[in-house]
Amino acid sequence: MASNPPASSPAIVRVTVHDVARAAGVSIGTVSRVVNGAPTVKAEARERVNRAIAELGWSPSVAAQAMRGVSTRMVGFIFSDIRNPLYAAMVKGAEDVFTQNGYLLVVASSDGDPEREMALIDLFSRRKAEGLLFTVEQESHAGVRKSLAAARIPTVLLERELSPAVAAVGADHYSGTRQAVEYLLGLGHRRIALLSGGRNNRVGRDRLRGVMDAHRAAGVTLDESLLRVESFSSDYAFRQTQLLLSLPQPPTALIAAGMHLLSGVLPAVRMKGLRIPQDLSLIASNDSPLAQLATPSISVIRYDAYALGREAALLLLHKLKAGEDAQEVRVEVPTELLIRESCAAPSNQAVIASA
Repeated sequence: MASNPPASSPAIVRVTVHDVARAAGVSIGTVSRVVNGAPTVKAEARERVNRAIAELGWSPSVAAQAMRGVSTRMVGFIFSDIRNPLYAAMVKGAEDVFTQNGYLLVVASSDGDPEREMALIDLFSRRKAEGLLFTVEQESHAGVRKSLAAARIPTVLLERELSPAVAAVGADHYSGTRQAVEYLLGLGHRRIALLSGGRNNRVGRDRLRGVMDAHRAAGVTLDESLLRVESFSSDYAFRQTQLLLSLPQPPTALIAAGMHLLSGVLPAVRMKGLRIPQDLSLIASNDSPLAQLATPSISVIRYDAYALGREAALLLLHKLKAGEDAQEVRVEVPTELLIRESCAAPSNQAVIASA
């Protein structure tokens, strides 16, 4: 006897804006205007639409609204380097907050080009974005600052600062870098090199200040020739590490403070025939798979990039609600020094091997 075929699962019926319009006896445009709070809809029609939405259990698609050109509920995020995984974590942190609050986050990479930053600011302004998250590449660039002021979009900076002040969220790079230097000084190191990005952004300035203040507090003279703070690129790190290790008195410890720097430092150290940590102690920033999987594993100054994005989104939402009463405040995310296997007390062999 043939068995009955298994019962198929009931089809999931998806309610659309067309269903709401049909149930309410209005046009799709009227439904859209009700959802977006337009004051031109008559009270009776508004009531019918809201009743149909409640009965059908319909939720408007934020993405669909944005594609139709609705001017509200969209926030932009301009960042400088799409290859940097830190930005991916920041975007995710911000997106989770905005999605929960009914906003669509639209991201764009400037590739660190001020001209592109200005074009993107103009684009988000013309598309009437409600707010903007921004990691400006050159804080002092007059054109970018002028474009941002002209756009009049509520803005929160990530890892940067501008004058006049703009609300910002950043990691506490000063404390993290100072703690790393204090740890190395405690091991006995007196020649500690710093590789980092430029003096022309908040992150670079905070890290440099952390190095200088740690030396000053310990009463140790800082050799400024060990400070190489012009770029965050891997190529820069590779080249400068070789130069540092070729000095008559090379560093016995090095801090690579930037996401891409470690991938340049490690091959340069190998080319010099040095061992970590026997010949050179090494601390990186921004934890990464490379730092975790290197042999030995690399100590890092760590912070939560997801939290940076989340806090930036929360701060922007606060600005949007406060309107003209919003204060241009700065929120900092803590850093921590995670000790692994790449640091040890300095030895005389470090000087001999790198001479």
